[in-house]
Amino acid sequence: MKHLITFIWALILMQMVNFVLNSLNGGGSLNFIAPVIIAVFITIMIAILGAMIKPNDYARKGNRHI
Repeated sequence: MKHLITFIWALILMQMVNFVLNSLNGGGSLNFIAPVIIAVFITIMIAILGAMIKPNDYARKGNRHI
């Protein structure tokens, strides 16, 4: 569920960035595919980083002195 919410937020933010940059560039037609691809990439990267940062069960039990 957290990855779905991450994807939704990434998609919304990338669409907003796409709109602003398109408006600054003269306001042609919007590209909807590129922000979706970037949002998928961001979601995958956050999932990988979350898995790498997550402590293992041994560290959670307080056995860090061994």
